[in-house]
Amino acid sequence: MRAFPFGKVVFTVRSLSASRAPERLAKGGVGVLGARELQKNAVEVTIRAKDMKKAFAILQSSCYNIENIRYRGSARAAQRALASAGLLAGALLFCAVSLFASTRVLKVEVQGSGAYYEREVLAILREEGVTPFSAMPRDTGGCTARILSLPGVEFCSFKREGSILVVEVQCAQSEAPIAGMPLTSPVSGVVEELIVIRGTALVFEGEEVAAGDTVIADYVLRGEKKIPVAVIGSVTVRSEFSKEYEGTEAEAVAQAMLDFGSPAEIHTRKTERGWLVEGVAKTSVSLNLG
Repeated sequence: MRAFPFGKVVFTVRSLSASRAPERLAKGGVGVLGARELQKNAVEVTIRAKDMKKAFAILQSSCYNIENIRYRGSARAAQRALASAGLLAGALLFCAVSLFASTRVLKVEVQGSGAYYEREVLAILREEGVTPFSAMPRDTGGCTARILSLPGVEFCSFKREGSILVVEVQCAQSEAPIAGMPLTSPVSGVVEELIVIRGTALVFEGEEVAAGDTVIADYVLRGEKKIPVAVIGSVTVRSEFSKEYEGTEAEAVAQAMLDFGSPAEIHTRKTERGWLVEGVAKTSVSLNLG
């Protein structure tokens, strides 16, 4: 409770010796303006508000219980003013927070036939400085240009709904998400590079795969729902090879390059039948990258 330098305070003292509370206060230097017995063990006491802390300290140290504290006169008016000021401050703070939040991006929603580009759109926005709690973008020209550069996108617009930034992306009819074919690994080995523009990656760079394993699935996830799309991406698989060839060393190397592409590393060793060619090859395959 706040002690005011003016006005009065009325409270109830409870104790087996409650009737002696006014006397104890007076001996402690607290002016008692009034005392009224309520019950055998309860007395109502009136003192100046400025003496409240001192009075409470005296009574509490003597095991008196203090209840039902009320302000009177100017002290009561001051208490109400403080309460009103607290409510006003709270209301002003709420308005300030609400105003601040309305100018910030709390969520981004990607809508339209190109909603399957959500991951790419969010990445573009981050690179353009639009992140959670950032200011709502005033100039969306840079973001729009980059989104329109995505394959098949022919329309993009931005609008604000409260603290939500809504990005509408529309694709040409021929580029709308359709069922397609997944991208599979051409050989067994280790994934060295994986580029996913559209689709869902099922492996990571550095992961071992077998020939025919799906590396990019022909769908995107929206929660637990799978939305079919035409995969756009590529994979490069690093694999070791070893094969024996007849003929000269040059002929063996040439045939190995035909069999395994352009090896990153190649070694030869003479055998009874010809040449053993060993090395590391990088095999790449892509879908819809042009």
